[in-house]
Amino acid sequence: MAETTGLDTPRVACVGAGNIGRSWAIAYAAGGAEVRLFDVSAAAVARALEFIDATADDLVAAGRLRSKELLLERIRGAGTVAAAVDGVQHIQESVSDDPAVKRRVFAELDALTPTSITIGSSAGEAPVSKFTEGLPGAGRCLLVHPVNPPHILRAVEICPTPWTERWAVLACKQLVESIGMVPIMLTREISGYAINRLQYALLGEALHLVGEGYCEPKDIDAAIKHGLGLRWAFLGPFETSHLNATQGYQEYMLTDEAGARRLMADVRAGYQWDHALIARIHDYLIQTMKSEDIVQHQQQRDRRLLGLMQHLQADTSAGVALDGQEAKSTRGVP
Repeated sequence: MAETTGLDTPRVACVGAGNIGRSWAIAYAAGGAEVRLFDVSAAAVARALEFIDATADDLVAAGRLRSKELLLERIRGAGTVAAAVDGVQHIQESVSDDPAVKRRVFAELDALTPTSITIGSSAGEAPVSKFTEGLPGAGRCLLVHPVNPPHILRAVEICPTPWTERWAVLACKQLVESIGMVPIMLTREISGYAINRLQYALLGEALHLVGEGYCEPKDIDAAIKHGLGLRWAFLGPFETSHLNATQGYQEYMLTDEAGARRLMADVRAGYQWDHALIARIHDYLIQTMKSEDIVQHQQQRDRRLLGLMQHLQADTSAGVALDGQEAKSTRGVP
């Protein structure tokens, strides 16, 4: 089989219409794809389409879309999984992270579609091999995992299983690049992959610092919001370290190598937190973001992310290549 799939007009099925699935639908459609959205709950699809309609207004206001109507035309709900996957080149699975559920879904998707169609999982922790082993079409199954929300943020992890064929990896890489996203390529599986391992390393140490009384939850959030996170908005950790020393990365890491090794060994990413600590941090959070208002806070988050993306895109167009590449206009943005 050819190593790439024709992508003049990509057709994608998004299976699972929760927070990630509905966001994926926007990302694919904004990039020019025709999208069919399916969930075992018809109500979930209806809620997702309402969210997509409202979100399109924010995307237009932020300059990320020229036409709300064209975006909405590209996304259709499907009444059955068979209808959703009919005629597509790629399936994006975003169902429950329970491996048993994913196994059932992948088995059904594999049985319904020819093996020339790639099936990408949005799994955040479990290796895709855990629920695709032995499937007749296992060679076209792999991880295609976004940072939430994918309709705004651009990073997408792509990782093969031990039996994923090379053409499937290349096809998915080409697809996500065609919709303006940045592929993060992993060569082999590891639990949590790259993005969640980085995220949970920070969360573990944050729980350690609060749990052992070194600081309060608000201080951890302030350290990221007003410090580290501002640099990380346009620089990766290696780039940040490189610019933290006059002579670059080697000077930063080797000037006090022993101290760096001691601190890294002392970080408690595996801190054994208890439920009381989680409840304490939850109580701090709901003082300003009540649980019943999470959807509104998500919308506010997304609008602020859009504003930040606009700022970063302006910097890129002025000649600053923030991701190591020249800025590219998003293909097919309606």
